[in-house]
Amino acid sequence: MTKPNASIATGAQLTPETFADFITRLRHDVEGDGVDEHCTADALFVVQARRIITGIDTDYTDQLVVCCEDSMWFSPQEYWDDCDEETREELNRLASDGEDEAILFLELAAADQWEILGEREDHTVTGWDDRWDYVNAHFTNAAAEAFVQRKKHDYRNGLRVYVDSQCYCWEFNAIVKALLSGELTFKPKEGVEA
Repeated sequence: MTKPNASIATGAQLTPETFADFITRLRHDVEGDGVDEHCTADALFVVQARRIITGIDTDYTDQLVVCCEDSMWFSPQEYWDDCDEETREELNRLASDGEDEAILFLELAAADQWEILGEREDHTVTGWDDRWDYVNAHFTNAAAEAFVQRKKHDYRNGLRVYVDSQCYCWEFNAIVKALLSGELTFKPKEGVEA
């Protein structure tokens, strides 16, 4: 017997019930109300992993990051928020260096904050960008979202579901249409209980 809310999107066995659930979700995502959510013909739900690229010359980007060992901070404020009290005092001391009165690190212009962070030992301020790399693809949004929930801990910089159009992918579309029209159905193996 199939558990309530069992779905092949979350790893349940393929049974008449889970197959019917799959067809309902597929219909919603490619023919029904789900189409309005992504406005894409012949949808395929692609899971992508964010990859952050560092080392871009700061003359060519205004996106800066400070890197130290395996950590990255995308703004001086984010760096400050992660600091302990001793490091904050040091940053304030560096901000006031050569000045007659005390200046707080967070009161400096952003360019000056980045300069101070880049001069710290073992710290690098560099340009960055990101891109989204293919991980896998799913027939339904629910299956893609289930994968993200199950595996997000393995992808430090994040996962997302991107809806791609399979508009000219005739094999894929023929299979989806056959599933939705009932031409392609679930048939349990002989001798196996459904």
